[in-house]
Amino acid sequence: MGLFNGYLKEGKGVEKNEKKKRGFFLYIDILWQKMSKLIAANCLYSLTSLPWLVLLYFFFGIVLINTGVTASVTQTIMSAMPDGDAAAIAGNVTVQLQIFLSVSVFVLWGSGPSSAAYAYVNRCFTRSEPVWVVSDGWDKFKENFKQSMVVLLIDAAFLFFAIYSVSFYRNLYITQGNIIWLVLEYFIIIASVIFTMMHSFIYQIMVTFDCSIGAIYKNALIITLAKLPGSVLTTAISAAFLFLVFIIINLNPLFAALIVLVFGLCFTSYVTDFYAARVIEKNVLKNMKAKKAKEPVIEYLDEEDAAE
Repeated sequence: MGLFNGYLKEGKGVEKNEKKKRGFFLYIDILWQKMSKLIAANCLYSLTSLPWLVLLYFFFGIVLINTGVTASVTQTIMSAMPDGDAAAIAGNVTVQLQIFLSVSVFVLWGSGPSSAAYAYVNRCFTRSEPVWVVSDGWDKFKENFKQSMVVLLIDAAFLFFAIYSVSFYRNLYITQGNIIWLVLEYFIIIASVIFTMMHSFIYQIMVTFDCSIGAIYKNALIITLAKLPGSVLTTAISAAFLFLVFIIINLNPLFAALIVLVFGLCFTSYVTDFYAARVIEKNVLKNMKAKKAKEPVIEYLDEEDAAE
C-alpha cells in the first residue's frame, strides 16, 4: 500500500463490545493503524513549515556567532583535535547547531497555521474521528490563520527575548558576580520551559474552542500547570528523541532533520498532541458539558463545529 493510498476505503471499524484502549496502549494502537496517514500528515506539515524553518536557520546562525557559542564549541573541539582546520570545524559546528536548534524549535513550538492544521488532524486521529489530511487540514489552516500567525509572532518575539535575556544576565553575572543576575537568568530559563510545554495545548485549544488569543494562552498555562507531570513527560519525550537523533547517534544533520520531519514527528509532535487532545477531552469538555448552566472560561464551539 502506498504512502498516500487508502483514503477512500473504510477502516475496519470497532468490534462490538471491544474494550477501549487507554493511554500508552491507545497511542501505540493509533500509531500502528494510522502510520501511513501520520507520515503523510508529517510530510505535509513539514513542507508547509519550510519558510519558518529557513527563518529559524538563519536566525540561529546570527545568534550563534554573536553570542560566541560557535567560537566556544570550536575551541573545545580544537583542544581535542589540535591538527584540525579551525575554519572548517567552526563552519561545521555552526551548520549542525543551526539545523538542530531550528528543527527543535519547530518540533517543540510549532509553525503557526501549519501547526493548527496538524493539531486538528492529530486530534481526529486521537479521537478516532474521520479526517482528510489534505482537505480538512487546509480548512483548519485557513480557519485559524489569523490566530495562529499571532501565536507565531509571539513565539518569534519570545525566542528573541529569551535568548537575549539569558545571554545578557549571564554576562552580567560573570562580570559583576551578583547572584541576582543568576536568579534572573534561571527565571527566564524556567519561563521558557513552561512556555514550551504550553505549546502542547495552545494549538489543540485553538482548533477545539472558539476563544481569543488571551484565553488560549491563559487556559494553556492553566492546563499545563494543572497537568504538570504529564506536560513535563511528553515534552521530555520529544526533546529526548531530538537529542537522540542529532547528538547521541550523531547522524549527518541534514539526514537527522529528514528523519525527524518525516518519521520522528510521530514520536514528538504527535505525542504532545495526543496527550493534549485527551486531556482536553477528558477534563475540559466533560466538565463544560456537566456545567452547561454556568458560563465557562472557554466557550465551547457550536454543535456543528464540535462534531468535526
